Parts: sequence; structure tokens; C-alpha cells
Amino acid sequence: MNFTLKIWRQKDAKAKGAFETYKVENISADTSFLEMLDILNNNLIHEGKEPVAFDHDCREGICGMCSLHIDGRAHGPGDGATTCQIYMRRFKDGATIVIEPWRSAAFPVIKDLVVDRSAYDKILQAGGFISVRTNAVQDANNIPIP
Repeated sequence: MNFTLKIWRQKDAKAKGAFETYKVENISADTSFLEMLDILNNNLIHEGKEPVAFDHDCREGICGMCSLHIDGRAHGPGDGATTCQIYMRRFKDGATIVIEPWRSAAFPVIKDLVVDRSAYDKILQAGGFISVRTNAVQDANNIPIP
């Protein structure tokens, strides 16, 4: 599969950002969205260009570090899925994909697709948590520990 990527690039928090266009080719339909970004970055490094900065941690749909806006949708074309759970088979071969950082006043852009998540971290450090109902399974944060 081949894609045209329009990716938000921003040198730092104070710099003005803009979209840059990249091509990725021969991407397997079974490649995750983040793996596709890894392939792009490997190509950019090989060409002597600066790779696209983006956040990720677990790559298992648990931590939420990989949050992006893809084609104008939070996390992309998968309801109830994080960005790392999106696979390239969800996109049409030859598609143009627009990739932006998580846009919110609480999460200012640090560089490219990386945002400052300290507001979220403060909630967690204060003992707060954010729950999401996962079918019939009780949220782990609601299970008392004896």
C-alpha cells in the first residue's frame, strides 16, 4: 500500500508550525499506524532529514501516549481504539492521510506531534484517574484492594 502523509511539523513550542507532505510506499495492510510512522522516520533518517517526533509508550492501546488526530478524527478511523491500535488496512491504498497533534489548550504542542501532557499527569499524581467502561469488566481503579 502507498500513502501520502500530510504531517504537522513544528520545531518547538514557540515556532510556527505547518504541514509537510511525505510519501510512504510498500506498506503492509497489517502494519500498525505507529509502525508506518517508524518506517517514515527510518526513510527520513536514511535521507539525512529530521524524523517526525511523536509520542508512544506501550503500543498496546493502554497508555494513551500515542494520541493523534488522523484525518480530523481523534485517534483516526477506529471507534474506541487508540492510534496504536489502528492498522493501515483501515485506509485505502493511495489515500492522503492528514496527521496532527492532539489539539487542546490543555495540551500545547512541544514538537511536531508531541504535546505537553503535564496537565493530565497532574490529575494522575493527585490520585485522580480517568475511567473508560470496557464492556462488562469492572474498571480496575474501582476494584477495592483489601
